[in-house]
Amino acid sequence: MNRLAALALLLALPLSGEEQSLSELDRQLLLEKLQSIREGSDKTLKGRYAVARTAFKQARESSAAAHTLFLNCIEKVRFKEQAKKASEFREWRNRHKDRADTPSFRLALRHQLHWLSLSLEVFEGKDLPSLSSQCITMIEAILRDAEELKDQQALLRQPVLETIFAKAYDIDHVEIAELPKSPLDIEEIYDKIILPPLRNPQTIPTLRQSWLKRIEHEGLLIKEWTSEGSADKDRKPAFEKWLIEGRKNLVWAMEVDLFDNGDQRASALRMLEHLQENLTHKSAPKWIKEFTRLIEGKPAQEEEEEDKEAAEKNE
Repeated sequence: MNRLAALALLLALPLSGEEQSLSELDRQLLLEKLQSIREGSDKTLKGRYAVARTAFKQARESSAAAHTLFLNCIEKVRFKEQAKKASEFREWRNRHKDRADTPSFRLALRHQLHWLSLSLEVFEGKDLPSLSSQCITMIEAILRDAEELKDQQALLRQPVLETIFAKAYDIDHVEIAELPKSPLDIEEIYDKIILPPLRNPQTIPTLRQSWLKRIEHEGLLIKEWTSEGSADKDRKPAFEKWLIEGRKNLVWAMEVDLFDNGDQRASALRMLEHLQENLTHKSAPKWIKEFTRLIEGKPAQEEEEEDKEAAEKNE
């Protein structure tokens, strides 16, 4: 008799009125059965994720395919699973066609499906660094379509695992903590995927180029999607503010990163020049303090402790 047959026999035995403890054999048989159940569950889940990933990849190839999948998922989740009438779905679809079915909406769905596909690849074991080039390609594709996608920002910022696609394919419970949640999380995409593998002395030039690309991408997104000023329609105040504040902070962060990863002399000279050119910037005092720490070779933790002590004294 094999082990699983023995376990089946064990479980089939009637229970007596007396409490019985598990024997060592009982424990072993139960653990083996549990392992068998776990393996079966894992196989089922992998199969479901593979089906979902294939569907998402196929649908993102065209706006028509993306929209068809969207309608199918809406029908499944909001109507069939809730036992609503087919006529109710048809009514909803007609309203959707009149109000929301636009070329920009369909295009946004394609970008959303792209990030959802990458998310599943990570969940199934693909390393984050290997997605670097795909992420850059995706960001640049969104920026090329920025004008058309201007009214779809909310959809593109939606966490992809909360979309109707994820719900329909039962993957909305998947947890991928290390992966940014939407294709517009540009800061996180660079911080978690693109920049980390480049932080070593051998790849300093590439690290710098990637930082410059990040600054360019963040700026273009603000420039394309910011509201125009009411007084002067040619001005974009939010973008102008970013050029003065946000961009200069990112340039400083880039130089600190390069300094920390081996490009000390060149980065120090550029930081000094940056300070001289931006002495009135509101971050200048912070930059000077950080620059002093870097030149003196103090660890960042020491600076954080000093800031904490200073804050406590001021309370």
